[in-house]
Amino acid sequence: MTLDALVFGLFGAIIGSFLNVLILRRGAKTILGRSGCLSCQHELEPLDLVPVVSWFMLRGRCRYCGSRISLQYPLVEITTAIFFGLIGGAPLPLSLRLVALPVAALLIAISAYDIRHTIIPDEWVFALSGCALIFTLAYLTQLDSLANFAPIFFAGPFAAFPFAGLWYVSDGRWMGLGDAKLAWAFGWLLGPLYAFVAIVYAFVAGALISVCILLPLSSPAVWKMISRITPSVHPAKGRWGFTMGSEVAFGPFLAAACAIVWLFILYRLDPLTPVLQFLP
Repeated sequence: MTLDALVFGLFGAIIGSFLNVLILRRGAKTILGRSGCLSCQHELEPLDLVPVVSWFMLRGRCRYCGSRISLQYPLVEITTAIFFGLIGGAPLPLSLRLVALPVAALLIAISAYDIRHTIIPDEWVFALSGCALIFTLAYLTQLDSLANFAPIFFAGPFAAFPFAGLWYVSDGRWMGLGDAKLAWAFGWLLGPLYAFVAIVYAFVAGALISVCILLPLSSPAVWKMISRITPSVHPAKGRWGFTMGSEVAFGPFLAAACAIVWLFILYRLDPLTPVLQFLP
């Protein structure tokens, strides 16, 4: 691990803590003000707010009332730290790595919010699209290949069209319109070919994970743990788990696939490599 990756990772843990506030307070009058326990409303002290460390030191419970603290807090902070650390270690100029950070933060915030509420906020996905376009322009400028901007620009609607079509045909039952907007953003980030690759990865991962969670092999304890992260998951007919009628957020699969393909590009690797290894 390089020093840059370590510094970016530590900064990512701090940003992850802010993203948790953003996710939980969206729709509130302000995101300013001291944080408090969601159960007892006790104002938290600085030692209660150290990213990742505080949750483990408190064993996932409020210091003042003993209520459980959502696993979302450490998961978002750890994910942001890892993502930022990987960006920090990429073989890119510092300016490009800094421009990449808002894209990473928004991908994580959108994913976490979609998992909790099965909704992708318009203002966040529009901000992601803008940040993706800015990063692409900066990246192409650094490579002295602005002539390639036109195909990448049209990659946005190219990536969004299939999702918008599914949303329209199913009247929103198969796919949310927010997924189409998200696909538009990473079309601008990845370009036409790699946007298509990311979409394929997202559908494969979504199918595999959906099948796994539909299997009646998980214990009630596992589903209760999941419910602490995603309040939308509730017991049905006396048992914990997903059913064929359960709604599974697809945005996180899109965001994860986009992030993986994007990191391959940042490290000057071919995102098709994992697929080609399985071909004869």
